[in-house]
Amino acid sequence: MRFRFGLLVFIVLFYLVSMPQHYQASVDDKDIALIYVTSNQQVDEDVQILREMLNAYTDVDVIPVENIKEDTLAGYKRIVILNAYKMHIPFQALQAMNNFHGPAVAIGENIEQISSFSHWQKGKKVELRKIGEHELQSPIEWTVMTPPNDAEVIQMASSFNEDFPFIVKEKNSNWSYIGKVIQTSPLVYDWPSIFGDLLKISSPNIHPAFIVLSDINVETDVLKLKEVVEQLKQLNVPINLQISPLYEVDGAIYYLQDNKALLKYLQQLQQEGVAFILSSSQANIEKSLDYLVLQKIYPTLILNDSAFFSGVLRQQENHFYITERDLQTIYPYTIAAINDVNVYPLYSTQQSIRNINKAPGSTIGIQYPSYLGAHHVQELVELLNKQVQLEWLDFRKTEQFVQTSNVSIMQSANGEQKIQLSFTKLDRLKKMFDERPFEVVLWLLVIIVSLFVIVFFMNTLRLRITLRKRLFEERKSNG
Repeated sequence: MRFRFGLLVFIVLFYLVSMPQHYQASVDDKDIALIYVTSNQQVDEDVQILREMLNAYTDVDVIPVENIKEDTLAGYKRIVILNAYKMHIPFQALQAMNNFHGPAVAIGENIEQISSFSHWQKGKKVELRKIGEHELQSPIEWTVMTPPNDAEVIQMASSFNEDFPFIVKEKNSNWSYIGKVIQTSPLVYDWPSIFGDLLKISSPNIHPAFIVLSDINVETDVLKLKEVVEQLKQLNVPINLQISPLYEVDGAIYYLQDNKALLKYLQQLQQEGVAFILSSSQANIEKSLDYLVLQKIYPTLILNDSAFFSGVLRQQENHFYITERDLQTIYPYTIAAINDVNVYPLYSTQQSIRNINKAPGSTIGIQYPSYLGAHHVQELVELLNKQVQLEWLDFRKTEQFVQTSNVSIMQSANGEQKIQLSFTKLDRLKKMFDERPFEVVLWLLVIIVSLFVIVFFMNTLRLRITLRKRLFEERKSNG
């Protein structure tokens, strides 16, 4: 009962901490109000990406424009207005924006309604093909907004044969304008610095970083894996292992236990305090987790998504920052996978590192396939240390929570794990049969044969005792 109460308290606290767009800071702590204008008053992907980006600098409150009252912005130092939908801005919201005196950025539609931009000229719709020096992968439709001649143009955009001011700072004003936040590579790497400059925020220099050893399954060469782990230990890089406990080939499922040396080594690493990440298909998440915990391996994060886990690793374009979403902490893979080629396998990785380094405070998340062995580990770590200021992230030193019908894993920031399992004996027997049906059948045969032998022995013993007793009585009666 005490455990359940503690678990409930943990979930409530985790929920409160994990919902930044509903969090309201104290007046002294408020920094950026991210005001969004969408068709359904819901946070969309663009709003979410912008929130993640700004949150790397400072505290951000995300507020729909419909919730802005006359005094709502009074406690904030900066505001950003993301206009993804053309609408008439509510009067009270417009008053609050017009009365705001700190650094402010207006993006997209509706800016002519704000007094600082009322003298701008709205022009024709054009197809943009270039922003600054960055060519767009596909044309973007955009309505031209022409600033006065004395405005400071920071970035131009281009169609086929015309140039237009796209990022502009108003003269003698704290207001700036961005035509549209375009989430396309390589422009996407420049946005964090652009917003930092416009909002006058000092940039974070340190990048949280992690390396995950991936592609670990029943076919993994345990000697190669050991080499990689030992190399990372020597370089003082935290060990994070991404494991697929169920490996399917041609319809047949193979388990880690089919590679006994690998399973034993992974159990040893669990005892040493290594972090484990579950990699599984959506259909087999609970089955895979149950299997691992019964092998005394306790994953606390998962690749992709699952409501069972509070920590998720995800491969997402345009997401460079660790963020909170839907009660989960999301850690992004941000660096191109290492290619096993003869010429220079780290070439794509190096290019990705250069790009991600443009985004202040962004996450360096890398998958290192375990089958590569230790050949490129030292070169990779040296490459990172040379180009980026890192702070290694140890997943075993983060607060994580896993909860299913049979498993509860609660991990604290000091690495301590509290494990609660509720498998019945029948559950264990069923799982054992799924994993090792031939072995279970053999044991059943052994047990059945043994029972027959015991019954036969007991029956024989009973008959011998009965016979002796009868002979004794006959001798006694015959004198």
